[in-house]
Amino acid sequence: MKKKTTGSEVPTDRYPFAIMKSAIHGVGVHTLANLPARKKIGELTGPLLPLRVARKLVRDQERIFMVEIDDRWALDCSGGSALGHVNHSCAPNCYLRIIGKRVEMYTLRRVRANSELTIDYIETPHAKGMQCVCGNEWCRGRL
Repeated sequence: MKKKTTGSEVPTDRYPFAIMKSAIHGVGVHTLANLPARKKIGELTGPLLPLRVARKLVRDQERIFMVEIDDRWALDCSGGSALGHVNHSCAPNCYLRIIGKRVEMYTLRRVRANSELTIDYIETPHAKGMQCVCGNEWCRGRL
């Protein structure tokens, strides 16, 4: 029997995901299949913005949809692939890899079906940082 999801299913080139309510914050990306360790699961997409413009845009936002590519460019994930909705965790199950101007997402370890995918944002461009709400026992408290 196939599990019902409350979000919209978003197939990627490799694995199926659903955008669903998150225990961390708002909505998040949940895998609908078991994911193997250290495998590419998809690519974050969206327009490239000059870094100075991107930093100004996110300072007042509650959620972050930007990935800094290098010292000149950032990827605006707000209107890109479903993976742009991945929430932060201080103990993530995924990581990002920047290759040129592309941002790929990989699993750190095996991830079970119906789990929320998370990455460690490490830091934020917000002037006073942001409170972390990941709820993990190793939570740093702030980004």
